[in-house]
Amino acid sequence: MKKYILIFKTSIRTILDRSNLIQKLYAVSNDVKFATVDLDDEDFILRIESTRRNEDFISRFLSLEGHQVSFLAAFEKDEQGRPLMKASYY
Repeated sequence: MKKYILIFKTSIRTILDRSNLIQKLYAVSNDVKFATVDLDDEDFILRIESTRRNEDFISRFLSLEGHQVSFLAAFEKDEQGRPLMKASYY
């Protein structure tokens, strides 16, 4: 099974928003295995580990929840969970 790391720039600013959105994201997508938002980063980076390249779905979901979001990159992971060097940027 393939695994991906998806990186987004977001407008998620608070711990409460982060907790609520990640909980909802797990509920609406079985592909999302892990998600976190770096609230200390100026771009409030959302990092998702997923079994599919579902960046369009995630972008639409965050937009519908009232947040700005920009897809930055996707990395495929190897069998040991390490990102492969080849990344997809948009």
